[in-house]
Parts: sequence; structure tokens; C-alpha cells
Amino acid sequence: MVQYRIKSSKEINNYLNILGERNDGFDVLIINEHDEYRREVKDFLSKELFETCLRTGYLIKLDADQSLMTA
Repeated sequence: MVQYRIKSSKEINNYLNILGERNDGFDVLIINEHDEYRREVKDFLSKELFETCLRTGYLIKLDADQSLMTA
């Protein structure tokens, strides 16, 4: 699974996991973590918006060593 860190405040960790790809975008899992709080939301992200987020540094690809282990 490909995982990205979402740019956010230092107190909150946000991640985006690519679950699948469609012709027009990606099925994603967005994970928000803060202390003992964790929220997961499945959503759709268009390819255009995804590419914009990569270009602007809003999403940063994590390599296998940095990836969050999800159950």
C-alpha cells in the first residue's frame, strides 16, 4: 500500500493511503492521529487534485521504513 504524509500541525499526524486506482482518481483512506485519538475516513481523490497536492508539498510520499503500520 502506498502511503503519504499530509502536511499538518505538529500535534496531529495525518496520513493518506492509496487503496485503489480508478480512471479518474484514487480510492483513499485518510488517517488522523492525535494523542489517543484516531479517525479513519475512506474517500475519493481525483487525479488532478492528487497531482496538485504532490506538486505543492501538501502530500509527501513515505518510503517503507517511514510508513505507518495499519492493522
